[in-house]
Amino acid sequence: MLAALLLLAGIAAADDLAPLSDEFNDASTLANWKRVYAVEGWGANQLEAQDINTTRPGKMLMMPFTSTWYNDYRGELTFKEVQGDFVVTTDVEATSRAGGVAPHSIYSLAGIMVRAPRAITPATWHPGGENYVFLSLGAGNPAGQFQFEVKTTVNSNSTLILAPAPSSHAVIQVARIGATMIMLRNSDGSWVVHRRYYRPDLPSIVQVGMTTYTDFNNASGLTAFQHNSTVIHSGSPDLIAAFDYFRFARPNVPSSLLNADLMSVPDAQLLAFLGANANTPAPPPAGRHHAVRH
Repeated sequence: MLAALLLLAGIAAADDLAPLSDEFNDASTLANWKRVYAVEGWGANQLEAQDINTTRPGKMLMMPFTSTWYNDYRGELTFKEVQGDFVVTTDVEATSRAGGVAPHSIYSLAGIMVRAPRAITPATWHPGGENYVFLSLGAGNPAGQFQFEVKTTVNSNSTLILAPAPSSHAVIQVARIGATMIMLRNSDGSWVVHRRYYRPDLPSIVQVGMTTYTDFNNASGLTAFQHNSTVIHSGSPDLIAAFDYFRFARPNVPSSLLNADLMSVPDAQLLAFLGANANTPAPPPAGRHHAVRH
């Protein structure tokens, strides 16, 4: 038993992604996160408020101005760069700015985004270059109702799906294993596989982090370039998001699934190592040093 515990502890310590995690208990760790608008040189901060362990103790708070993610429209992303396979988990609450109730502006949500980096500036920006997936919680369409939104965008062609959510709060998770992107959620005490996407086009290094967006009606009144380079002070933004933590780990894929088509295996097989089990280290299969490609 002692040997097994030492082995598990060693594997956990060896998880190279663990240092990227943030429990949001220290305001100074905000400096460890990158923001897409700044990295690409847009000069337009689309967040009216953002802090860690300040407005809400133990949380990262994000309150966006009118902004969106759709086709060539690029919104807020607070992220870290990750190479290879990963699983990220966060506890998120998304409400109206008045608190408690669902946002009153359509497509006002917060969640996890995985995005292909773009080597652009406003001077070199061109349409057709957005590639990402996300899972968010908030109000989609119609407004005033809690919903989950998943979106996959390929060369700035966005496809979204909305589903009812029971409340303003959920634990959500996104795993990348090879070319498969797996979205999971827990909003009522049990984990479910929400959606899967096959995205072999995404590069080895991606941006992984938290997104918030709100008030699609007014955001879409501008062209994509205007939106991406402008802080919209008008409109009807109506979202406050609070993230309790953001945890990174390598997925512990069972040896039986190493060569499996993860787009088609039963949900139960995914939940055996994702969801509640995503951050539980497991010993590597016999004769192998790593259960998944790093």
